[in-house]
Amino acid sequence: MALSAVIAADAPFPTETLAGKSLPRESFAGASLRGADFRGSDLSMADFRGAQLAGANFEGADLSGAQFDNAELRGALFTDARLLYARFANAHIDEAVFTRAFMHHSDLTKASGESARFTWARLMHATLRDARCSGADLTGACLRFADCRGADLSFATLEFADAPSVKLTAASLRGALVLSANLDGASLAGADFTDASFGRTVVTSCHDLERAIGLVTISHVAPSSLDVNTFQRLRTLLPAAFLAGIGVES
Repeated sequence: MALSAVIAADAPFPTETLAGKSLPRESFAGASLRGADFRGSDLSMADFRGAQLAGANFEGADLSGAQFDNAELRGALFTDARLLYARFANAHIDEAVFTRAFMHHSDLTKASGESARFTWARLMHATLRDARCSGADLTGACLRFADCRGADLSFATLEFADAPSVKLTAASLRGALVLSANLDGASLAGADFTDASFGRTVVTSCHDLERAIGLVTISHVAPSSLDVNTFQRLRTLLPAAFLAGIGVES
């Protein structure tokens, strides 16, 4: 009998049987799996849509292509997990831990991820469009080509974040820590940096930098990098306080 056949929606499940198992394409949709232990399991292409997974442990699990749309994952652990092409649309991942997780092309559209930890996670080409990630820790995260348009990243930590060509259009980074980050080629029109902190941050080849909000309010804890072409093109459009803060003499 398939495992999915014995899982009833909102019914407790014998979590001790789940660690280290091979369960590709298994369906846990709508199941009650709070605190379940999936460590090291093969859950590729598994269906967790709408499941209750608060505090579940997926450390080291293979979740490539898994679906977590609308799932409750508050405080879940995904350390060192493989989440390539995984879907978290509209999921609740508040305070979840994704340390060193491989999340290439993952979809977190409209997910709620307040105070989630993505430290050193690989989010290349990921979609965080309209995600609510206030206070998230993105220290060392790779956000190359990620789509963060409209995302709430207020008070987030982006120290050492590697985010060339990231789309931050209309995103909120109010009060964010953007230190030693790489924003080369980032799309910044409408991005709100009010009261953010910059230092040793690369803002080169940002073609719409002048359309970012709150540049004059940024606190500069150290000089940053602005390329010559951008400076020459936008020198009359960028606030003098911003240019002075990043260390450019106008």
